[in-house]
Amino acid sequence: MPSISRLLVGLAGLVPALALGTGQAKFKIVEGGRSFDRFITIWLENQDFAEVINNPDIINLKREGILLTKYYAQTHPSQPNYIAAVGGDYFGLDHDEHVRIPENVSTIVDLFAPRDISWGGYFEDQPGPGFMGGGSMGSTGNGGWDYVRKHNPYISYDSIANNGTRLWSLGSFRDFEQDFAAGQVPQFVFMSPNMMNDGHNTTLEFASSWAHTFLKPLLADGAFKERTLILLTYDESATYEIPNKIGSLLLGNAVPSSLRGTEDDTYYTHYSIPATMEYNWQLPNLGRYDVGANVFKNALTTEGHQNKGDPDNLAGVDNSVSYPGFLNSDPAKWRPIPPPNLQLVGAGGLPVSDAVYGHWWQAGDEESPYDGSGRAFDGHLYLPQYGKQEPDVVLPT
Repeated sequence: MPSISRLLVGLAGLVPALALGTGQAKFKIVEGGRSFDRFITIWLENQDFAEVINNPDIINLKREGILLTKYYAQTHPSQPNYIAAVGGDYFGLDHDEHVRIPENVSTIVDLFAPRDISWGGYFEDQPGPGFMGGGSMGSTGNGGWDYVRKHNPYISYDSIANNGTRLWSLGSFRDFEQDFAAGQVPQFVFMSPNMMNDGHNTTLEFASSWAHTFLKPLLADGAFKERTLILLTYDESATYEIPNKIGSLLLGNAVPSSLRGTEDDTYYTHYSIPATMEYNWQLPNLGRYDVGANVFKNALTTEGHQNKGDPDNLAGVDNSVSYPGFLNSDPAKWRPIPPPNLQLVGAGGLPVSDAVYGHWWQAGDEESPYDGSGRAFDGHLYLPQYGKQEPDVVLPT
């Protein structure tokens, strides 16, 4: 069970948010997205691509969307993949234990803030928005964990966890039900079911049946007035000995009818999530691996951006092993957090955000591993390579 000290920390962070009240409208929709006005990603757990695509519930959902046939997780185990999706790196993380990432490391939230693009997270059975514990138990009825911190990417970043207002954007699935009914679902949403419904403590069949049932109301005609793109994905594959390829579907009324029931063989990773947000809303970037990641193709409705091909090392990269970094559990593989590359221009056509520059401008002459190339890295043969901060590297095709 979570310690009393962690609960107190959570309550302390929540106090400023409580002063805001909950009776007022949370936000208004910021228009101007190139292809969608809202993005929802729902994460399931630990399944191999070959198994997922043959599941009847997934096959049924595919008829309403696009199957991404070349989507890879970053590494194993679960937590680094979640963290990567909102921060553009997993900083060498190779475990699921409690971690904290310093406030000078920005996330996708910092890209949304200047534009007033609303964001949020809904985590099934999370006790409250200020909860800092490792997990909660009770509602699944099988003695297993319900909500777990490792499946909440926001809470590991101090720039969010130390900010009471931002903590208020992290709710439970009950909050989602209320927001959906009220037409107040934010424009960027990260959702994680509990450890039963996400398949972690159950099976592929159980989780896919849950996902099918959960998604049907969201896919119904008129469910959202705004153009909404939904990504159903998995954090990682189940088998470590094979490439970390996962099943993913793009769904929602933002998917053109002509593309429903089709497949997309573009190379994607979890870094494609921030890259796609940057492209869609013409946002600045984080200066990390978000730059160089491919944008979900159905979002490319205007000219001005070209996705990259497959990384030249894709066949040999071992994306089951984490590279060295700040969060690595092996002392021999610990490294300081690398500076972002302040010279990069992202998919939105803009440089790094003011928040990133403000934290790191004094490190502009330091070497950085982020080159915008879209290369794949691992902890064996293809370690991140540090170099002078320069504009994007273009790989030969």
